[in-house]
Amino acid sequence: MTNDYTDVTATTSEQSSKLIMDIPPTPVAPKNKPAPKKKANAAHKEGVFSPIVMAAGTLLGPDQLNKVRAKAITLHSDLIKSFVGTSDSAIGQTVLQQLFKYVDADNSGFIDKEELSVALSLLGFRWLKEKQVNGIFDR
Repeated sequence: MTNDYTDVTATTSEQSSKLIMDIPPTPVAPKNKPAPKKKANAAHKEGVFSPIVMAAGTLLGPDQLNKVRAKAITLHSDLIKSFVGTSDSAIGQTVLQQLFKYVDADNSGFIDKEELSVALSLLGFRWLKEKQVNGIFDR
């Protein structure tokens, strides 16, 4: 009598080993561990509006300050949208050309990484590191 069961088991065992070798182990996450808190970027606390925000936070309290911030962000976003919406107009094209000439310090007709870095710094983005500026430039 042939032992078919042994042959099948051996094949199944070999297949199981192979599958285990082909699949990377799944990392096991620790249970009940809270997500780490996102650290605030210290550079953002030293902006142009920092003294105003600090004073407003003291006077209004955190909840009211967040409402005022939300309103300011909304107004700022609307302003940007309206500017972008006019970029195709004659005035919008003139403004963009003047901004480009201002940023293109070497008059090459192109904005290089250094010129972009200076422009972003002038716009108040002083906390951006070289890696972040390179990412913006690459886009």
